[in-house]
Amino acid sequence: MPDFSGGFDSDRIDALAERGIFEAKLMQGDVGVLGDNNNIKKKTKKKKTKGPSTAIVARTLNKEGVIKLDGILSASTAAMLREEILERRNSAYDAISSGDEDWRKYFADVLLKRNRCDLLLPFECNKSLQMALYEILISSNKLTSLIQTTVGDDATLYELSSLISEPGSPRQPVHPDNPYQEHSPLYTVFIALQDITEPMGPTIFLPRTNTASAHAKYNDVSGRDAFLESSPSVAALLNAGDASLFDSRTMHCGGANDEREGSTRVLLYMSLCNPRATEPIGNVGSILPSVKKMTIKELRSKLTAIFQDDEAGDATLTTSGANGEIQLSAEKGDALAQLQLGISYYVGDNGLEVNHSEAVRWFELAAAQGNALGSLPFFRSRSATTEC
Repeated sequence: MPDFSGGFDSDRIDALAERGIFEAKLMQGDVGVLGDNNNIKKKTKKKKTKGPSTAIVARTLNKEGVIKLDGILSASTAAMLREEILERRNSAYDAISSGDEDWRKYFADVLLKRNRCDLLLPFECNKSLQMALYEILISSNKLTSLIQTTVGDDATLYELSSLISEPGSPRQPVHPDNPYQEHSPLYTVFIALQDITEPMGPTIFLPRTNTASAHAKYNDVSGRDAFLESSPSVAALLNAGDASLFDSRTMHCGGANDEREGSTRVLLYMSLCNPRATEPIGNVGSILPSVKKMTIKELRSKLTAIFQDDEAGDATLTTSGANGEIQLSAEKGDALAQLQLGISYYVGDNGLEVNHSEAVRWFELAAAQGNALGSLPFFRSRSATTEC
């Protein structure tokens, strides 16, 4: 990793890491799993239970301070965006290590940057990200409906970035993103771009800590340990495409990514500013200056226009399987469609059976068309060696 000197925590990294270890031991009691209490187990496959209404979920978010959203992004799009983000991060590392660039051009100042980074993402000309946002905000509509119910269409994009932790990244101390105020200033969504297991250091949330009383107890340094020890916590063990949505006043921390059993964990995230909040937000948003801070309504309109005007982009957003528009567009030579079709075959998504030989074929066609992601070892060598 490059030198992230000059960050807000650079003079106390060791102390913060030690504090994180201490809190992990303090809170190692009964840690739940985010979303378990809301899951309704079906007795038979034939009987399907309708999920709770948006209004009920919004009330749960207001009460608990955090909820889980299942499947707001397809596994294939998550995999494609994940590799694009990692490639972008590696290029940024090279630029910084050469001494030509300041790290703040590419990264936000995340807490505890040892094997952890907050990579800022461009929006324009970033088809993988645009595709993911289209699925999250338009195709799925779970998040959009919830934000509209909670704060309205005027919620403004405040952050657009990605959190990456590698094995060896320490657990963060528990913290809220914002001091307490009457209305939550931000609602943040973390979207898993791969399955997140316990050794990877999932985000730990403390439900119902988005209140004035919880913040008062946390801010009382002499009683903080007792408060943390007695507070229930849940781990965001997510599948690829699942998300955690939380009130920025809710206390949480990034978990430790185990040095031996862990693996690279990548989260896409964005924060939306609550127009009802009148007090200062209290933190600098993780967003590139080039990204316009649009309302969610404006962002949805922009994404719709992008994919209406771009036949290839529109085709890759369908989920109709091998005989659908993705297949047709891929056969016509569209590199992005070829890449997504290859990912769908690799992970068994969009109605396709897992077929690693077919995945390799489409990855190689995408690479031949000039798509850099199609030439990555993840997409070619690894697929070829895992064929059964």
